[in-house]
Amino acid sequence: MIHSVEMVLPNKQERVEYLFTSYGANITKYEHIGAAVRQLNRELKKEYRAFTISWLSCNASGTWNLHLKIDLIKLLGKSFIQEDDYDLVEFKIRDFLIDHFAESSSFDSHRLTRIDYKLDVRLPDKKQRELLFHLLEKHAAKYAYKVKIKWGRDEDGNPLKYQTSQYHKCKSVEFIIYSKEDERLAKGEHIESYEKNVIRYEVRLKNPHLNGMKRKDKGKSREKVLKTYFSKELWKEYMEKQVLPIVYRGDYYTITEAEKIIERSHYSKKKKDSLRSFLVSISKGSIDTPKKKGMSNPTHRKYIRELEAIGISPILIPKNRKDFPNSMKNPFCI
Repeated sequence: MIHSVEMVLPNKQERVEYLFTSYGANITKYEHIGAAVRQLNRELKKEYRAFTISWLSCNASGTWNLHLKIDLIKLLGKSFIQEDDYDLVEFKIRDFLIDHFAESSSFDSHRLTRIDYKLDVRLPDKKQRELLFHLLEKHAAKYAYKVKIKWGRDEDGNPLKYQTSQYHKCKSVEFIIYSKEDERLAKGEHIESYEKNVIRYEVRLKNPHLNGMKRKDKGKSREKVLKTYFSKELWKEYMEKQVLPIVYRGDYYTITEAEKIIERSHYSKKKKDSLRSFLVSISKGSIDTPKKKGMSNPTHRKYIRELEAIGISPILIPKNRKDFPNSMKNPFCI
């Protein structure tokens, strides 16, 4: 349900300085705070793998804010995290704070600044994983202000093509589909048993979005605290709202297999012909091609709904790829 979270915890200056000094990173000896944070994390990770200090800031009142990132999978030692795990997660976070500050009251005043929801799906067949990311290239280039990113940069700043991932982002929300195993291999990291053959669908809610949801006028008066967002209901809501409009419902088929299903449907002959033409148009370009050729947005959405109603994804498996299967179940299912 959840991959990781980030939060801000207020604390006294002397306690923060003690934290850094105890790990050999005396703040006063560094010209830039970032260097001290990096030194702290190098030592911290040796004992506390789930925790990362992402930044340190100070407000006008003199209170220091510790920006803390927590990998919940590493924290609990398992990949499947559910709502019932909240009490244990809070206990372990407080335990970390007690170890370093002798008390955990700062958690009572924490502000959530990011949460990453996830759905892991196991696809043992390598050819199916290859097919999935091939099909994702046909999906929308932009949706709800999120732009599809095909290229990024590696840790050294060099251009990097996302071969086994699909990345959509805006300032407040990010959505990424990626092969967890390939990510580990690319980074030269150990692959955990629960990461093998796994495709991860991840929705990242960033601070601007959480701030917007907190508003009473345009938001939902939703508190920026971990317990509020540690909810299966919210997880499902965000997955459906942020993921489905990009990956769609329905299983994947070649045009031949899709035609068989359309022909067996209750639709009129005219509708069946229209849906077939719609699928072919998409297969020759992308999901946006019919609109580029003059189709209205309402008609575009209607055709997608009609295909999904009979279990067909609007994205076809290319018939000229004999190495791909004729059909594949849509991995995204909640």
